[in-house]
Amino acid sequence: MRGATALLAGLVAISCSTRAGADVAAGRTDVAGAITSVTIVSRVGTGEGAGVADATPKRALAKEGVTLFALVEVERDGKRTIHSDAGRVRWRGKTVTARPIAEAPAMTIAWKKIEPSVADMSNTASGSFRYETIPYAATAWRVRGATSAGAVVADVRPSLTPDHGDGLGTMRYQLVVRQGDRTLATPGVATRRGRGSGGLADDVHRVSLRADDSFLGMLGEMYGQPYIWASAGGTDRTHQSERLEGSDCADLMVYGARRTGLSIPYGWTGSLEKHARVLGKGALADDGIYRDARGKPVPFTRPGDLVLFPRHVGALVEDRGTPGVLDTADVMLHTLFDSPKQQPIADSGYADNPVKVLRWKGAR
Repeated sequence: MRGATALLAGLVAISCSTRAGADVAAGRTDVAGAITSVTIVSRVGTGEGAGVADATPKRALAKEGVTLFALVEVERDGKRTIHSDAGRVRWRGKTVTARPIAEAPAMTIAWKKIEPSVADMSNTASGSFRYETIPYAATAWRVRGATSAGAVVADVRPSLTPDHGDGLGTMRYQLVVRQGDRTLATPGVATRRGRGSGGLADDVHRVSLRADDSFLGMLGEMYGQPYIWASAGGTDRTHQSERLEGSDCADLMVYGARRTGLSIPYGWTGSLEKHARVLGKGALADDGIYRDARGKPVPFTRPGDLVLFPRHVGALVEDRGTPGVLDTADVMLHTLFDSPKQQPIADSGYADNPVKVLRWKGAR
């Protein structure tokens, strides 16, 4: 597609594809200049409007969405210009107004998802602890019915691992621009963070979408990221969970709590009770209900409270069984040998174990 009519600025609908044909033509054949660099910038929101797009990772409510924009730097006659359908962009420390992609030299644009290719891994797979390298793959998007490839709505659905988030979670992206026989790309699967991490650097553009600002909503930002046995970090701020690389069951819960403003350190299931109140405890009875030592049902307290088993933990989501009591039909959100998902307690692998119901100290 070439020409101004076919290259009007606008958001595009995308679908995930690993097949060829993801490149979409952009720019004008009658405009001279060499593309010298490409960048992804983004901003919260999917409609036209004010707001400066930049290259920082984005967290947003799913109803707001995030728009990704291609930004290309063009050199002609010794001068450099910036082209992006974002309009106002933060570029090399300054806020500038970019020219539309339609006014740039002819090119093709392809968007890729940079996503984990496994849903389950361990930092002790080698026999002792180390930050195991998280495998990522670049998955191409095929643009359908687009008027411009320069602006796309971020889609965080994984294609290489189970999609438990249904439009929620975290995804990373790469932009590939071709001009003639030259190919330029933003950082991708090879851009590793280095020591104290198995994941990718923040130079690989990242978007996280959540349902709301509750504890459960914050947990949803981890959809699509792998379960990592013994997830860790040099500090709480550099923990793998903080960097949205993945987590084990306890670190997932701590991540959500920290995102709501609670100052809880990362640890393990045995450390969680230091930062929570016990609301009830019991064991599974023959009727599928958890009962305390006197035979009374353990209450289903409220969504977002923790269900702590020996060496495993999740968060209550839905009182699906007998109303008001904790039973195996109730739904929890957890991660165990799979990326985070909602699952009945009966299917969690821990239903037969004693349980404690906890609530974070300071939780609203």
